[in-house]
Amino acid sequence: MPTSVASTALVGIDGVPVEVEVDVAPGIPATRIVGLPDTAVGEARERIRSAIRAAGYTWPARRITINLAPADLRKSGGSFDLAIAIGILLASGQIRHRGKGTLAAIGELALDGRVRNVPGALPLALPLLSAGHRVLLPASVAALPGLCGGEVIPVGTLADAALAVEGGVVGAQLSPENALTTAPSVDVTCELASIRGQPIATRAVLIAACGRFPILLEGPPGVGKSMLARALHEILPDLTGEEHSEVASIASAGGHSTELSVRPPLRAPHHDITVAGLIGGGPRMMPGELTWAHRGLLLLDEIGEFRRDSLEALREPLERGSVDLVRAGRSVRFPADAIVAATGNPCGCGELEHPSGTCRCLPAARRRGSLSLSAPIRDRFPLRVRLARPSTPLAALPRGELTTLTARERATSVRAALVQQPAHPDGMTGATRRTVEGLGVRAWSQIEQVATVVALLDGRDVVGDADVAEAIHLHGDHW
Repeated sequence: MPTSVASTALVGIDGVPVEVEVDVAPGIPATRIVGLPDTAVGEARERIRSAIRAAGYTWPARRITINLAPADLRKSGGSFDLAIAIGILLASGQIRHRGKGTLAAIGELALDGRVRNVPGALPLALPLLSAGHRVLLPASVAALPGLCGGEVIPVGTLADAALAVEGGVVGAQLSPENALTTAPSVDVTCELASIRGQPIATRAVLIAACGRFPILLEGPPGVGKSMLARALHEILPDLTGEEHSEVASIASAGGHSTELSVRPPLRAPHHDITVAGLIGGGPRMMPGELTWAHRGLLLLDEIGEFRRDSLEALREPLERGSVDLVRAGRSVRFPADAIVAATGNPCGCGELEHPSGTCRCLPAARRRGSLSLSAPIRDRFPLRVRLARPSTPLAALPRGELTTLTARERATSVRAALVQQPAHPDGMTGATRRTVEGLGVRAWSQIEQVATVVALLDGRDVVGDADVAEAIHLHGDHW
């Protein structure tokens, strides 16, 4: 009698429900998998045959037909191994499902019957749990954050999975809702107070962390641009429970580490990255660095050296906070709500704006500087800060007063205030309003948002002229 076990296929970073149907019928012994399987899925029968024998069961000497529905969705990877094996054991009568609810399974099988983790196990499990299934998961995956609803059953071997199907106890039931109990992080790798001689840039970095604004830091080599960008990541508030679930799900889809860290992700790709590598795409429609940095920081160090087509592809994602891709009739949306911090020299040598005029770059080298970025890309950065070398030796300058942990606490409080009771621009004078209203729509919106954060950062509920003036100053190019 045919039987079925629920599972999922990974499309982008989301799990799509798949029904694994198994029929064990009399006839010439053969095994066939249908439903648009790729090579890895087609080879599953050899892994499953060995795993079933290792678990103490018998491979049926009959005609076995395995259908992965829906038939028009391409299936890839080894995540269906466990569901197919359980389906074969159920259809052949070697085990019976004695538990409550419908059964689902995700996991790759080793030849000795062990259940291995698969890339994307977390997003694969989420739709099954939300549907109320009993989900068999590899033991290393079952403790991941974000798994809630339904029933999670951790299994280490196919024998454990078969025992769980028959109603046996293979381990303590998990409470995924309580997985996010890690303490706030106090580790600091880049101390904000150690950056001397750049008070305006330090202030801009704090504003960027509070309001999640993209920021562009420009200046000659050695003034602290990269240090400030990395310090920005250090002062970002810890992830909330919901944000951590999103980040862990995205990391799982890419086969990255899903360890229980409350810190936002940091991605710093090399400047030769392609469009697909930055925003996503390719034959398998995989996410790009912008999505891997979701809820965290994407650092584009030496932005003038990046490929122009890659940078131009950031226009819409920076506006919407997501990436929408369409390839061969397939449409995928990737989350991309990351802060983009870019650093760059104004020209090839970095001395284009030096008062002594020491720049010796040829015109081609000047076109590789950050000042050569297209106007639409520069316009996506509400904060554009020019850094210069301090006239006083750094050793003679005092350390900054704002530490990384203090800045993180202030950023956390400002974000909470933005959600609860945002500041409003009622305190602006008529002259200030006329100044801002003369700008374009995007510049108006950016300055208003930055001014709101500045007011909250300084403990004011009403945006005043001084807040708008600082926002205009940090906006950069137009002033």
